[in-house]
Amino acid sequence: MKVNLSPTQTIGPAIEIKDLVIKLANVTLLKSMTTTMEAGLWHGIVGPNGGGKSTLLKSIAGLMPYHGTIDMAWHNDHPPIIGYMPQLAPFEPSLPISVLDYLRLNSQNRPVWFSFKNRKDISQVVELLHIEALLNNRLGTLSMGERQRVLLATALLQKPSLLLLDEPLAGIDKAGQRKILDVLTDFKNQGGTIVMVEHNWQVLQQYCDRAYLINGGLTNNGLPNEIIKSAQNEERMI
Repeated sequence: MKVNLSPTQTIGPAIEIKDLVIKLANVTLLKSMTTTMEAGLWHGIVGPNGGGKSTLLKSIAGLMPYHGTIDMAWHNDHPPIIGYMPQLAPFEPSLPISVLDYLRLNSQNRPVWFSFKNRKDISQVVELLHIEALLNNRLGTLSMGERQRVLLATALLQKPSLLLLDEPLAGIDKAGQRKILDVLTDFKNQGGTIVMVEHNWQVLQQYCDRAYLINGGLTNNGLPNEIIKSAQNEERMI
């Protein structure tokens, strides 16, 4: 089936990956991957630890060199903005910086002392993810779940049409997970594209439109139920 790479009902892009190979120091991390991720859908990336899931996400984000092509078909009426949430916090825990300062730094392209814009955007994201109580806390004091929410807030501050999320629910309790999944559902319903690494098969089944089994390359892709069954049959850990 040919995928529409010029979406009209979505704001997020379609992603076409062809002959993708990623190597690091002569070690092949991801081999010969070809697939297309449709615009406006929620794509789940699953597979064993060390299988290349995070590597794939980084390559789509433009943060890792690769061979092959990754093409994105952006909607003409929306800026091509990617919101990327890494698996690990990209800040030094010992830095004397508060959550609010961190969000301010990531909400604009110039130092915060030159501009006070984007306050409204920060307030909206803070309220959306229920992190009001964390604003004055230092980054180094946050729990894993709290760090995850701050990182997701940072990704959403960019007002992206594509979200790349590496295990966004890790370390978060069930109630917190539901809130985050509600936020992501709203993002998708507004036409955004989501590519998310996730180990919880129940989340994949309930929320994702497509799933991709990655183990050194693309092993299988399709509906979440099919991919989970395939992974279980092949005794791969999700």
